[in-house]
Amino acid sequence: MIRYFLAILFILSVFYSNAQQQIIFDQFFVNDVIYNPAISGSKTYNPLIIQTRQQWAGFDDAPFSTSISYHQAIKYNTAIGGFINVENSYPSRQLNLQLNYAYHIPLNSNNTYLSFGLGPKFMFYSLNFNREDLPEMNDPAFNFNAHNEILADFSTGFYLYNKNFSLGFSALNILQSSFNGEVFTNSLNQSVSNSFGENIEIRHFYLTGSYRGKIINNDWEIEPYLQISSAEKQSNVVRLSSRIIFLEDNWLSVGLSNNGLISSGIGFKANNICFGYSYGQQLNGEIVRYNYGSHELTLTFKLISYNQKERTSFWY
Repeated sequence: MIRYFLAILFILSVFYSNAQQQIIFDQFFVNDVIYNPAISGSKTYNPLIIQTRQQWAGFDDAPFSTSISYHQAIKYNTAIGGFINVENSYPSRQLNLQLNYAYHIPLNSNNTYLSFGLGPKFMFYSLNFNREDLPEMNDPAFNFNAHNEILADFSTGFYLYNKNFSLGFSALNILQSSFNGEVFTNSLNQSVSNSFGENIEIRHFYLTGSYRGKIINNDWEIEPYLQISSAEKQSNVVRLSSRIIFLEDNWLSVGLSNNGLISSGIGFKANNICFGYSYGQQLNGEIVRYNYGSHELTLTFKLISYNQKERTSFWY
């Protein structure tokens, strides 16, 4: 099974030529539903996840990301979910609200499922400069120091999974919603096109895979997780993370990506609440000398799922 699983990952990965994360989290394996709507309803509990990340600590106005997600099975084969992502990176702020629907199809008696997901999304985008940061020139694009826009788009994906492995593929921002248009007004009260680029929502593709197996008795497990992301005119981002798990909900992790980011993390459970922390550091580039790394906190509430009894399920 493992050989076939790795072969599928390799074959699919050769189709990728570009990549860049929409929102970056070191503990992407915890809050994976924000990358693929088909994951909604695949757990035996209803996860409510709050995740925050301070990138490049020590810089003024460094990127700060927050995500709140939730999903659950309804009855039989259907599931719903959604998330809110907020990313602050001066001078821009982006808020994404997505609602997910997933349909799960049982494939065999070993609790293997194939799910399909769809997620319509609404995005609020704000660009707000401080007046003193603007150039002193008669450029219509800089006549006003603020610009706001509301856009709509959607994402889709599939997810093959059982208790020991998962394989997913998703496409985000299918429509590549754009705010390119006549949005600025100059001193003569004439509308002109903006100069901030054509698309702010570039289409992204994600390929993910994981395998979970026991290593010591029934108490210790290992879970490697692979994520490959792709986007037009951007470089591939390949991220590999691995967790050593003790008694299902206590773990240590280490992660590495091909863009020079390394991370380590820890997680533990108290009652039905899981806490996670990770620290990441860039290994190359001039920015390494001027920041204190990236810090990330994750809080997961494992709520009881009564609707999972309607169908056979698994997972931890």
